[in-house]
Amino acid sequence: MPEILAPIKDKLVVCVSSSANSIKLINSAKGIADDLQAGWFAVYVEDPKALLLPEAERNRAADNLRFAEQLGGTVVTLNGRSIAAEIVNFARQRNVTKIVTGKPRDSRWKSILTRNPVDDLVRMSGEIDVYVLTGEPGEPREATYHIRAKETQWSDYGTGLLFLALATALCFLIYPHLDLSNLIMVYLLGVMVTAIECGRGPAALVSLLSVLAFDFFFVPPRFTLRVEDAQYIVTFIVMFLVALVISHLTTRMRQQADVARLQERQAAAMHGLSGKLASTRGLEKILEAAVQYLSEIFDCQIAALLPDEKGNLNAASGDLSSVLQKDIVKEMTVARSAYNSGQMTGWGTQTAPTNEILYVPFRAADSILGVLALRPGDPDRFLLPEQIRLLESLAKQVALALEVEHLTAAGRSH
Repeated sequence: MPEILAPIKDKLVVCVSSSANSIKLINSAKGIADDLQAGWFAVYVEDPKALLLPEAERNRAADNLRFAEQLGGTVVTLNGRSIAAEIVNFARQRNVTKIVTGKPRDSRWKSILTRNPVDDLVRMSGEIDVYVLTGEPGEPREATYHIRAKETQWSDYGTGLLFLALATALCFLIYPHLDLSNLIMVYLLGVMVTAIECGRGPAALVSLLSVLAFDFFFVPPRFTLRVEDAQYIVTFIVMFLVALVISHLTTRMRQQADVARLQERQAAAMHGLSGKLASTRGLEKILEAAVQYLSEIFDCQIAALLPDEKGNLNAASGDLSSVLQKDIVKEMTVARSAYNSGQMTGWGTQTAPTNEILYVPFRAADSILGVLALRPGDPDRFLLPEQIRLLESLAKQVALALEVEHLTAAGRSH
């Protein structure tokens, strides 16, 4: 009797980007996955070019991933130079049978001069089917959480000027012994140190002032901004552009280092909380463990709110008075909004963005089990999208533990 082979179960990957068109693409992928009864992944590849995107676009990419997760997709973020290669390698590792990607909307000249990731994806996909769909924009959708730009302190500009002064002093010391080209390297070093320690704004200012200082103190005729040799004008322009590029790339490297440390901390935090919840039984003890653990991670005051039999939210764990310090009726209204909508409300969100408290729902598979209220000790801890994703992931772990406890209690009662 011939052996009957089991049918291959379809798996699907949708390619997510920072474009607003990704929303329609994700909806289409969700529909295809439902028709095929297939599991699906929402994959975002962060290549070096993505690091140069404006913060708004990076936040939109994070929100697109969050939207895919809300629809039931498994969210994955990859890092690599080739978007197509990373997606295909991931698809083969997970035995994916279909890839959904958006149709490129580049101009004809740009498509001729640059390689298109979609073309590479089709060429490298092999036995995997690739669906290329139109990415026409649908209804505009704002981010559920707006990341506030971190303000540069005036002291950072002062520190940048100090680095400029030190670079100029060093140039005075080596000026009698080395050519002018070597002095440029000293100023570029000062720009790089400023970018590392102070950020992009001070580094851009130091870039401009470095060119002026180099011209004023060292280019003949000295101690004047007048230039006798026209070739130095080209030198000034190139020096300024190189300094700007160095400051930009150095700032991005610092941000990536911060993200890498944060991702390492995320993994440790999720592992630690999952272990603690796995060994805890009882609603009160689960919430106590969650409140204690999350308050240490995010350095904030936390209270957990659960609904009673009438659906009213009541404090179940944590010191509610330390979180809701004023206008409790208004705060409970914002908390109720998070409970009803299943979305974060309060600080930095679309709902009551100026509120000092952030409300995060305990989202289970089919329902909202409660709300976590956080009063940050330092709101800047929530500047990075990765920090918000960490908070959401940990809240889901707590919701899963609560759901299991509810099911266990229901089983005992029967």
